[in-house]
Amino acid sequence: MNRLVLALALAALFITAGVMSLYAGVPKDVSDLKNHPGGKVRVSGVLLNYGVEGDSLYLLLAGRDGFTIRAVVPYLEVVRVAGANFQFDREVVLEGYYDPAARRLNVTTILKGCHSAYYAPTK
Repeated sequence: MNRLVLALALAALFITAGVMSLYAGVPKDVSDLKNHPGGKVRVSGVLLNYGVEGDSLYLLLAGRDGFTIRAVVPYLEVVRVAGANFQFDREVVLEGYYDPAARRLNVTTILKGCHSAYYAPTK
């Protein structure tokens, strides 16, 4: 009887952990940050524009309803990770610390959408 109770408890624990892991890694849409109190977030958005400003790379991201934020990452960090000829995809997934007053994300990790530019050899 005790083994059965222990087995059921462990099964319930593993099922709960599995279900929670499915939702823990899902990024929020940029639009979901409208009412976010701030802090660490993982966010996905459509890249509208990007450029270099001082020693930072900025990315302007839009959500599904048009809400926009400015994401900032040290330029040299992007070059170190992705190379000097980096490119961005249309959709970008970032992780960082969101400041709702400034609508700014201080990026700690670029999870999707930035890669090195590889050139195919010409024949």
